[in-house]
Order: sequence, then C-alpha cells, then structure tokens
Amino acid sequence: MKTAKGKGKGKPISRSTSGFGSANAAGFGGFGDSASGSSLSYLAEPPSFSNVTDPHVVVSLKNVLKKDSTTKAKALEELLAYVRDHPFEKDGGVEEAVLDVWVQMYPRTSIDNARRVRELSHNLQFELMKSARKRMERHIPTIVGAWLAGLYDRDRAVARAANDGLASFLNTPEKVLGLWKKCQSQILDYAIEAVQETQDTLSDERSTTKEDAEAKYYRVITASLSLVLGLLQKLSDDDIAKAQAQYDSFFEQDAVWKALTYNDSSVRKTVCHLVFTCLDRKLPCAEETKVRQAIVTGGLRTDQSGSALEYVRALTKLTQSQPDIWTSGTEKKSPLARLQMFIAKGSQGSPPKFWEYLDQLLALIPLEATSLDLANGILTSLKSGVTHRDEPRTNTSYAWKCYIDAARRLLQSLAPTEQHSFGQAHLFPLFEQFILSVSEKQTAIPLGPNAMAIFVDAYMAIASSEEPLRLAFEDEWKRVASILCANISASLPEVSKEYQASQEKISEEGRRWFGLVGQIMAKMDKMSASIPDYTTQPSSDIIDQSLSLLQTRNLKPYGAARILEYALSTSQHLFKGDRWNAIADFLMAVAVNDMKKAATSSSAPYLLSCVQLLGAVSERDSDFSALWATWAEGAAKLQPGETQDSTLTSLVSNDKGSRLAQQHTELQRIISQRSLATVSGTADAWGLLDGAVTYQALEDGVYTKLAQDLLDLFNREPESSSNSLRAVEILVKGRPALFSANDELKTALLARLLSLSEIGDTTLSTQTQSIRALLDSQSEGKLPIVGIIQSNLDRAGPQSLGIATVLSQAEGSSGVPPEDVLPNVKVWAQELEPFLEQPIDSSLSITSNISGAAALIKPSTRSVPRVQRDRKGRSIPARMALFLDQALRSRLDFAALPVDTQAELLCLHGLTTQLVSDQITLGSKGGIWLSLHHGQSASEAENLVSSSKNFINTLAASSDTSETLSLLIDTLIVRSQELSSRGVYSARALAELIAARIEVQGLTPDLEEKLMKTEYLKATPETSLLAAAIVVGAGGSGQISKPISNFCNHLVSDAAGASVEGEKVGKTHAVLALLSLCGQTYETGEMPVANNRIVFATRQITSWLDEPEKLEPSLSAELCRSLTQLLPCMKDVYGQYWEKALGFCTYLWQQAGGSRFGEMLSATHASLRLYKTLSSIAEPNEDLQDALKEFSDAKAKALLELLRAPRFESSQPVGVVDGIICREVEKLPMRHIPDVADIFPLVASESRDIQTAAFNLLHKAISAQQEQKSVDILLDNTDARLPDELLSLLLDAPTLEQYPDEILAQFPTSIRCYLLAWKLVFDAYSTSSFKVRNDFTEQLRAEKCANPLLDFMFDVLGHSAAHPLNLPKASLGPEQIKDFDIKLADAEAEEKGMQWLLVHLFYLALKYTPGLFRTWYIDCRSKQTRIAVEGWTTKFFSPLIIDDALDDVQTWADSQEAPSMDEKELNVKVSRPAREVTAGYEIDEDEAAIAIKIPSSYPIDGVAVEGLRRVAVDDKKWQSWVRTTRGVITFSNGNIIDGLQVFRRNIVGALKGQGECAICYSIISSDKKTPDKRCTTCKNLFHRVCLYKWFSTSNQNTCPLCRNPIDYLGADTQKRRQG
Repeated sequence: MKTAKGKGKGKPISRSTSGFGSANAAGFGGFGDSASGSSLSYLAEPPSFSNVTDPHVVVSLKNVLKKDSTTKAKALEELLAYVRDHPFEKDGGVEEAVLDVWVQMYPRTSIDNARRVRELSHNLQFELMKSARKRMERHIPTIVGAWLAGLYDRDRAVARAANDGLASFLNTPEKVLGLWKKCQSQILDYAIEAVQETQDTLSDERSTTKEDAEAKYYRVITASLSLVLGLLQKLSDDDIAKAQAQYDSFFEQDAVWKALTYNDSSVRKTVCHLVFTCLDRKLPCAEETKVRQAIVTGGLRTDQSGSALEYVRALTKLTQSQPDIWTSGTEKKSPLARLQMFIAKGSQGSPPKFWEYLDQLLALIPLEATSLDLANGILTSLKSGVTHRDEPRTNTSYAWKCYIDAARRLLQSLAPTEQHSFGQAHLFPLFEQFILSVSEKQTAIPLGPNAMAIFVDAYMAIASSEEPLRLAFEDEWKRVASILCANISASLPEVSKEYQASQEKISEEGRRWFGLVGQIMAKMDKMSASIPDYTTQPSSDIIDQSLSLLQTRNLKPYGAARILEYALSTSQHLFKGDRWNAIADFLMAVAVNDMKKAATSSSAPYLLSCVQLLGAVSERDSDFSALWATWAEGAAKLQPGETQDSTLTSLVSNDKGSRLAQQHTELQRIISQRSLATVSGTADAWGLLDGAVTYQALEDGVYTKLAQDLLDLFNREPESSSNSLRAVEILVKGRPALFSANDELKTALLARLLSLSEIGDTTLSTQTQSIRALLDSQSEGKLPIVGIIQSNLDRAGPQSLGIATVLSQAEGSSGVPPEDVLPNVKVWAQELEPFLEQPIDSSLSITSNISGAAALIKPSTRSVPRVQRDRKGRSIPARMALFLDQALRSRLDFAALPVDTQAELLCLHGLTTQLVSDQITLGSKGGIWLSLHHGQSASEAENLVSSSKNFINTLAASSDTSETLSLLIDTLIVRSQELSSRGVYSARALAELIAARIEVQGLTPDLEEKLMKTEYLKATPETSLLAAAIVVGAGGSGQISKPISNFCNHLVSDAAGASVEGEKVGKTHAVLALLSLCGQTYETGEMPVANNRIVFATRQITSWLDEPEKLEPSLSAELCRSLTQLLPCMKDVYGQYWEKALGFCTYLWQQAGGSRFGEMLSATHASLRLYKTLSSIAEPNEDLQDALKEFSDAKAKALLELLRAPRFESSQPVGVVDGIICREVEKLPMRHIPDVADIFPLVASESRDIQTAAFNLLHKAISAQQEQKSVDILLDNTDARLPDELLSLLLDAPTLEQYPDEILAQFPTSIRCYLLAWKLVFDAYSTSSFKVRNDFTEQLRAEKCANPLLDFMFDVLGHSAAHPLNLPKASLGPEQIKDFDIKLADAEAEEKGMQWLLVHLFYLALKYTPGLFRTWYIDCRSKQTRIAVEGWTTKFFSPLIIDDALDDVQTWADSQEAPSMDEKELNVKVSRPAREVTAGYEIDEDEAAIAIKIPSSYPIDGVAVEGLRRVAVDDKKWQSWVRTTRGVITFSNGNIIDGLQVFRRNIVGALKGQGECAICYSIISSDKKTPDKRCTTCKNLFHRVCLYKWFSTSNQNTCPLCRNPIDYLGADTQKRRQG
C-alpha cells in the first residue's frame, strides 16, 4: 500500500492503479484483476442452492446476495423465522444444505454496510447454532473468523448480537479461551485474508458510494487487526509459536503498519494497541525498520485526532525499548522536528492523560547537551499545543505541568549562559503575564485551580538553576513588584467612570501576587534543600504602597484594602513583628479618627476582614483585643442601620471576636434589639443575628431573653410568623441544648411550632419540622405534651392548635392516662351552658325528631355571651366535640376511662352534636360555629353530626359497651325531665339513642320496662319532653307496646276535654304535641283508639277553629298535626270537620302569604301536610269531596300568595316548606292562573324550588297561550312582542368575571333565573307562526339580548379558552341536547345542570334564531373562540339542526293546502343522507326544479340553492329566482319553507295568463319557453320554434289560425334589416 504524501492523511489500499471508482480500474466494470475474490469480496462466486429443498428458503438466500440493504434485511428476517420454525427438537433442525450455503455467505454478510443486516446475520448464525447444534459446530472453523470479528464491530447492537451468539455455547472464560486457542490458525487465515482486501475488492464501485466503501474497508481492517490483537492478548507464547509463520505472514502485510496513517481513528487506535502488545510480547516484528518508520515517521505526520492518546502511549512504549529512534534516521526532517510539529497540534481532542504520557515521552527522549535552538523549539511547540484553540479547557492544568516539567529538564541540559536566555524567553514572561495581565481575554499563561502550583514548580526550577539565571530572576521579581506598586498608585479615583474596573484590576493583581507568594513559601518550608527567597522584600513594598495609598486617599481605593486582605489571608509569614504593628496602627487610627467614614467607605468590608485576620496571627492576643475593642466601640456609636449591622457582623463572625463580644454589654444589647427589629420587619439584620449565633457571640442570658421575646412576637404580630420562625430556627440551630434546659421556653416554643405546622405553608412546615427535630434530639425527658393538649382544649383563640394536631400529639403521648389527654367534662359543660340556654327556633319543629314538642319551651330573649373561638370560628364545645369524635376513631383507649366519665363525655358530645345539627339546619351564625359559610366549616360540622350518629349505632350494637350505654340513657332521661332548651336537646339525643338500640336489639322487655313507665308517659311539664323522646325513639316498634297504646288513648281523651283558654293552653299544647307524635307511631288511620273518642277529640279541636285569630302559630301547627293523625281515622264520619279543617288551612296560608311567612313557617308546614293527607284519603265521604271542591279556588289563590310571599332568610325548614308549596302549585290547573304576568318575577326568586315552580307554570302557560296569540296577531295585522316581564329577566345578563369558579360551579340562582328566562323565550317560539317568530327575533335583535347570552355561554363552556365542553364525557347526548328536564337537571350536580341548560339553549338558539347566532359569530373578535365554536357546533349540533329542518320541510310538504284550479302542488323530496331538499313544479309534462343543499356546518354556513331544470323563463330570470330563494332562506332565520314558498310563487306568477300554443297545444316549447309570438290579427300566441316549423313546412308566412300574414321576426328586426 502506498500513502499519499502531504499532511499525513492515509488512504486505503486499492489494487487497481486508479483507486476506487476510477474509470481506469482494471477489468470489466471495475472488477479488478481477479477472476474470483475471497470470502469477503463481492467478486466471490455465489454458492450453489441446488441442494436446498424449500424454494422459499432459496429465494430468501438469493435475496441476501442482492445489493439493496432493505431486501437483505427482509431476507434475513425470513430466514430467522424459518430457522426458529425448525428447532432441534423438530427433525434435528434445519437441513444440511442450508448450513453449507450459509457458511459461504456469512463472512460477506457480516461486513455489510447496513447495521441491521450485520446484526441479523449474527442473530441468524446464533439461531442456526441452536437449531443444528453438532452439525453446525463442524462448520465453526470455517466461519469463526467472521463471527469473532463481529465482536469488534463499532455498532453496539451488532457487537451484542455476535457476543450473545458466542456466549450461548461458550458460557465460561475457559471455553472462550479454548475456542481462540483451537481456532488460532483459522482466525489468522481470516485476518490475513481481510488485511489483504482492498476498497475495490470489498465493494462494487457501480452500486456503492465512496464513503460506504471506505467505511466497509475500515471495518474489515479494524476487525483483522483486532482479531490478531485478541490472539496476542489471550494466548501464551507457546501457543503463539505454533502459528509463528502465520503471524509473520500477517505482519509482513504493508497494510498492518500503514494503517496508522488512515483517516479512521478506530483503525489507528487498534494499530497502537497492537504495537503495545507486540512490544510487551517482544515479537520480532516490533524491531523491524519498516515498523519503526511507520510508527515514528508516518504516525507523526498524520492527523491523530481521536487517537492521539494511544499514539503517544505507543511512542512512549517504543522509546522505552528503542531510545535511538529519535537520533537515527535518513530523512530530511529529523524525528524530533516531526515530534515538535505533532506536539504543536495539542491533544487533538484527547483526555488529560495525553499530556501525562507526553510528559513521560519527553522525559524518555535523550536530550543530553541539548542545543538552545532545540530547547526553544520544543518549548515553543509545547506552548502552541497548550494554547491551541481546540484544546479542551479541562486539559489546561495537565498541559502546563507538562510544559513546566519539560522546561525544568531542558534547563538542566543547557549551559549556564544558555539558561539565562532560555528562562527569559520562556519562563519570566509567564510570571509577569500571570500577575499583571488581568483581562477577559485568554492569554498564554496557566489558569485554573492548579495554576499556582504550576508557577510554584516554575519558581523552584528557576531558583535551583545556575547563578546568572537566579540573579536575573531576583531582578524580575523586583521589576514586577515595582510595576504592581505603580499600578496601585495610579488606580483611578472614585469620580472616574472606570473607578470600579480599576480597583478590581489592582485587587486581582494583588490576589495573584500574594497567593503565589504564600504557596511558594509553603513549598519552601517543606523542602529540605535551601531555596533562595526572592519574594519577601517585593511583597513588603507592595504592602507599604497599599497602606500609603489608603491613608492619602481617605480609604477610597478599596483595591488596596483588598490587597492587604489577600496578603494577610494567604501570606501570613510576611506579618511578623513590625509589619503587624504597622497594619494594626493604621487600623486603630482609622477607627479612632472617623469610624463613620471607615464603616461607610468602599474599603470597609476589607478593612474589617483585616481586623479579623490580624487576630489569627499567634502571640498577639492582647494587642488584637485592644484593636477589636476600638472597632467595636466605634461600631456601637454608629446609627442603627445597614452600616452598623454589617460592621458588627464582621466583628463577631470569628472565634476571637465572638469571645470578646460576650464581654461587651453594649454590643449584646444592640444585637438583641436589631434582631427583634428584623423579625418585626423594621430592620434587615439577618446577617448580624446569624453571625452572632453561629460564632456564639451572645451571652446565655441574652440568648434566652431573645428567644422569649421572639415567642412573644408570635402572639403580638401573627403576620410576622415567617420571620419569627426563621429567627427561632437560627437560635435553636445555634444552641439547642439551651432550649432543652428551659422547660417553660421549650413548652411555649413547641406549642407555637405545632400551631404553625397547621398553616399548610410548605416552607413553614419544613422549618417547624427542622426545629422540632433539633428539640427532640436534645430532649432527655418527655416534651410537655399533656399541658399543650389541655390548654388547647380548655381554651380557644386565634393561636389555638388544629384538632388534628392536638390529636396527633395525644396519640404520640405513650404512657399518659387517657383522661389526661381527653376533654375536661367540667370545662365542656360550663362552655356549653350558654348555648343550651338560648331560645329554640320554632321552625326546627319541622326537622326535629321530636317535632312540635320542641315548641313547648317558652321563648326567651337571652343573647349568647361572648365566647372563645379559634381562628376557624369554632367554640370550645365544638373543638372538644371534634377532638372526641376523632379520638373515638383513633388509637386512644377510650374504654380505659371510668364508665361514668365515658357516659358524661358521650352525653356532652351528644348535646353538642344536636346544637351543631340545628345550626346546620338553620344556617345561622353565632352558634357552636361562628358561621358555616366560610371555608370547610359546613363540611366539618356535617361530618361531626354524621360521625356522631355512626358512633351511636356502633355503641348500641356493641355488647362490650352495654354498661356505658345504660348509664348514658339514664343520664339523658334525668336531663330530659326539665322543660327547657337543655331538656329539648337531651330528649332529642335520647330519642336517637333509643332508636339505635331498638334497631339493633328490638324493643326488648328489659328496655320496655325501663322506658315505658307510667311516670314517664305523661303530658306534664316535667315529663312531656321525656315522653316525646321515648315515643319517637320507639318508632314503629311502639305499635306492639301496650304502654304506648294506653298513652295514646289517654292523650285522645285529654284532647277531648282540652281547652285553649287561659293557663290551660300549655297543657293543651303538650297533649296535642304528644298526640301527633303517638299518631306517627302507627299507620295513617290506624290509631288504636275507639272511633267515638277520636270523634269527640276532633269535635273539640275543630271547635277552636271558629276563631283562628286567637291561636298562636305554634299551637296552630300542633292543631294541624293532631288533625292529620285524627281525621283519617274517621274518614267515614260526616260533619263540618272537613270543611273547618280545610278552611283553617286556607286561613293559615293567607296569614303566611303576607309578611308573617317566617313566623308562620311551622304552621304553614303542618297545614300543608294536613291538606295533603286529606286530599289523599282513599274513598272519601261526600262531605270531604264537597269541601275539597269548594276549597279549590281559595286554595289556588292562597298557594300563589304563599309562592309570592317574601323570604327574609334561607334555611332547611324554609326549603322544605317551599318544596311542598311548589309541588302543590305545579298541580294547579291553568284556569286558576288568569294572569301569568305576576308569575314572571318569581323566576328571579332566591329559592330554587320557587324558581322551578314558576318556570313550570310559565312553561305550560306560554306554550298554551302562544298558539292563540299567533292567530290574533295575524288577524289584527300587528307586530308580535315578547312579554315585557320576560324581557326584564334578560336585562341583567351575567358575565364570567362576576363569579369565581367555585361559586359558578354551584349554579347561582341569578344565573339560573337568566337561563330559565331564555328557555321561556324559546318556549314562545316553539308554538308560534313564522311571522311571529320573525317579530320576536327582530325584537331580540333590537334589544341586543342574544350576544350577552352567547358570550356567557361560550365562556362557561370553555370555548373562550379553546377547551370546549366534551359532551359525550359530560353524558350529554342528542336527547339531552334537544330536551331539558328541569327536575332531572336538579337531581344532577349543580354544575352539570348548568351545562345541560346552556347546551340546550344553544340548540334552541340555532333552531329558532340562527340569524342572531350567525351575527354574533361574524362579529366575534376572538379567532380562538370562533374556531372552537365552529368545530363544536359542526360536530354535535349541526346534525340535529339539519334533521329538524328536514323534518319541518317534510311535514310542510305532506300538509300542503290543495292548490287552486290553475295551480299545482310543489313536489318536494327530502334526501337526508345528502342533506338536500329538491323542489319541482310541474308545467305540462316538464318540471322546473331547484335543489337546496344544507352544508355540514349549518347554520354557521348558509344553505346553497342550485337550479336543476329551468322551464318557462330565460336563464337571467331563472338565476334571479334561485338567488331570491337563497336570500329569503338566509334572511328569514334559515327557514327553508319560506324559500320554497317564494320559489312556488315566482313560478305561479310567471305562468299567470299564459295560454297554450295554438300549434303544439302546450305551454312550454322544446326550448323551455312559453308562447311569445302574437298574431296581430287574431291575437293568439305561438312558440317561436313552433311558428318557425309551421312556416318551414307550409311554405307560408300566415297565421295558422286566421291565415293572415304574420311577421315572424318582428317589426324591430325588420326595420334594422331594411335600414
């Protein structure tokens, strides 16, 4: 092989004289001079496939030999599938012929250019091994070279495939070595064969690019070299000796060593590794001249990018064994000259190890008596390589070390006189440039973290040289120092723009100087040999110059101050004796003369640093103390602020300064004050606090006092919690043991940390956890958990801990008795007392389990005293109830408490829960919770009530708690025997407890005996509430109870003799309340009381109804409840009872319909229930039927008044009553609602039930009334208008900005009113005529009502944000889009109901007012919104609108009125798949037809009208008709029927007065025209075509009828021709 001379870039061998791809290549088509090639060459003869039996396999094998890589890969995949389908277990695997063919194809396929082909070839070889096993193993020697060569493929996937195949049967290192050893000869044969290949023999130039051909050649050469390298590395000398001839043959190949000059880095690396191995094994080939020449000469002049490291290692290895390679040689350029050129290129992308090996190489090269020129050349080359622009920055330190080491060795080999010039040329400039050349540009000097060490080595090398160089070096240091002093002196003043840059420059120069001086002195101290010091005196000059400059320029040149700081920090050996005194005196004078100037100057931080550093000098403690005290006193006199803070921080932030600060009282006071001011936000002295704590500058007492003050700030200034916590964290981290030793401080801090951990702030939570961990680590005993728990349960305030936090502490307090961490019953009862003494709202009788019995308490006017509440508005009873509720479900052992304590806690918990339940029911404020309308208060309260009921059920079901349950029942029985609010709540709790017990165990004899005592079941003030609780608790089980049956009979008898006069009212009220509760125990009409008793009681009760105005609302309610139970039991009895009862209901409703709705709420509810019961009695008697009929008119009027009555507050009882009223109103016939105008305002009610009822009424009324109104408007020829009351509901349109997301999701009633009003508008459209609809549309357009609806709609549904509502995901299908059921919608989540209504309204808007929507769409400025609306409409709505439009057309077509005698029907055909309407009008035997096509995006895009068949008119008029039809549809709200009617009218109008042609007897001629030629004599009309035919056939110009001459052309044409 020959290598092109030039820049060392080698080219692959080519057997043809002109190279790859040359037109002059030998042989036909570039095949070279061989008739047949090796197994790797493309010239190799293909194998014979004749013995392969499977034709499919033959095709695949032949395809592997194709040129296209994709074809090859596909064929290999097919072969893989074939082999896997023929495993060894199936007839011994694949047939032998396939193996024979594959063995011949494998070597060439394994070196293919396509990575996938190579990978598949190795996979196939592996599968064949698995399938054929022993039969394939016989072929391994033939293909072992190609298989092992795959291990060295650059592509990892290919190499992995080859390795996996080999590892499948060579599963131990011994087996692998055995293969290499056994097949050594075959491997060498393959390697020799591969290395003899050329680019031309491996690739066909006709089908392969030059780049691919080179890549394949390099791949083959690398594999060949790697195989031999593998043999040399794995086999022993004896094994190698067996094949010595083959090795010699391989190494004789020129391509082996010339490959070092190839362009491929992998090839070069492999050659270098081969050189290492040959030298290590001491093979003869390494001693040959051509090898040495190839490595030294060829390698040095070749670009070694990517392989420079390996090449330098090879040179080093070769130099170790043959040093004379650098001195011998016959070429013009010496090896050393070539080496210099190589070094000048740098590492050529290699890692830092390159420079280490290059240093080793240069150390091995014999350089005795080196000439100055050679030394200069070597160092110049090194400098060029080090500073080469492509040299990685990570190599810099290693490269400069190589440079200095080489310089040191060269200095030793030079004569003394030559050393001087060599050092000045190559070493002195480095020092000057390093110290003085401070710029952003990269210079040729060592930089980086190890730069100083390099210069130290350089200093040692020069200082160890001969005298001439040493003297010059000393002068050089003095010269550089003088330049630096001049720079310091010439630094720019403060007024200059470049002042800062100038000071930074001299400070950096000083840093480099003293940093280098300090390291030089440190190195000299470690060395045993005496090295002269040339740095001390120049350094002293620089220090003096800096001090002088600071004195003369009032401390402004901060660069000089930084130089002093660097000198003190890095070169402390300079400051012994007088030098220390000089700087100390200077600093002392600065502090004494003008401390303010010193502290505010630019040099202040560096001067303070100098003070600290002077304290680090040993044996000067007393002097330093005086200096520090002077600065501390001066700083204390400064004004509080940033300057004083920074000054003090510097003074205390060191060990000596902190010890002195502890003894300085004034300094302690200032640090404490500034720290507190910082936490309060009036200062920013975090650095001072941190420094004082870190360096222990605060005395113990001051430290403790500061911590206590910080905790006080927590309570006084909650807004500064973050700052306080930050300060406390600093204090605890500094001295945690101090907190652990102070129990009071530790307790207060722990409580505060627990409080802050509840806020939910991640940062605060992390800080609190950190502080808590520090306290725990220092705590020898237990933390004061019990005290914290009790204080947070017994008291409530803004700083109280959350319940979860308190409970977590209780759970973690192991070893503490349960009663110590559970609520205190005395405190609980005391705090609950004010709430139990409050009057009970009468409306609670609607929802209370003891019903009207709760109203037996006389109302009082006592107000709730001021109670303690936490930051969430929870009172102490609320906190205790929540804590106990969670504790019952936690790890706390509640059962370990004494039974009486358990019962008392559960009793208090039950009473509290009843109070909470009432507050939830009424939605009131100032109760157990301050308000339930903020945050999570409502859900927290509801969960408490629900959890309490669950626990009661669990308690009743458990046999382990029977003693506790029994004691709890006894406690509640006692407390229920007082006619007070406490008694009411105790009775309610008792009723729930009894009901839970009976539900689990039934009404057992023991329980009946305990509860159903005669002294309990009495209607006395002491027992009324208790009796109510027992009856309600027994529930349906009481039907079989004899005591309750007897009690019920007694109550009926008492009612018969009761009176509502005077003091007897209270007794009567109690009897009626208990009677209604007893009646509820039994089925309606099934009370176990004699009928005559019931009649007597009813007669007595109804007698009081004659003067209803004398009855209190609460008593009226009980009367209705009692009658509800009594009257069904006497349904067959005639009398005035029925009329009086219904009349009383009417009276109560009329009273409540005014301003007394809230006062009469309970009575209204009871009367509504009474009416419902009476109206639902099966088989009523005639008196009841007559009474109901007479009652209907008054009932309707009264119910409507109730519906319109003002609601001043919202609560669950109000909602219950409204629900009943609305359900009754909806049942009213329309004849009872003469004027719907009064109903419209109710749609705007705050009550959803009232809104719903009003909407339903109007929905029915509008639909029914609009049909008649449409007829009246047409008869009167007036414009239709929507009701003004309805339009007023559309004026206040909502916007998205008015409602937060969480409020909007609740579907506010104002939005619901607006949307329901629009639904009513479209109800008016649904049954109106086309003319009325157009009038409505114009009214809406004039009032500009539609745009606000559409804007709000698309904002809520997400179109404005380009995320429209996904209707299928929201379960809104076509049925929901086309119809809206308000009751079903109310059953859904509020947000779902709103979305449903909006979607339905959009459908109605598209159906009835497409023009308004299209106007909005065109005017919409947001492109994003338009795109979202268009796609959404087209996908979900257009198909429905199109179907509706086609349905309307079909309905209209089927119901066309019969035409008059001279007209015909319009033939209309509807094609739904094509979305097309075809309309035709028959004229004679022809038909004029148009097609109306509806686009898929209708109604966004308008319809298109096309003329199908033109008849009777010319084209101009026909097109006019088509345009007119389209225009009418477009401007009449998209009504296709209007367009069809216009089209028909146009045709009928055109045919008016048209007669038949007297010749053809048809109206339309063959050219689709009507008769237009008239005879001037007989006045008959003829078609032009017919008249022309008549003239042509008769040869006459006479009229066919009158035979008079007729002018065919017409007078005008005749005149033009004559003229």
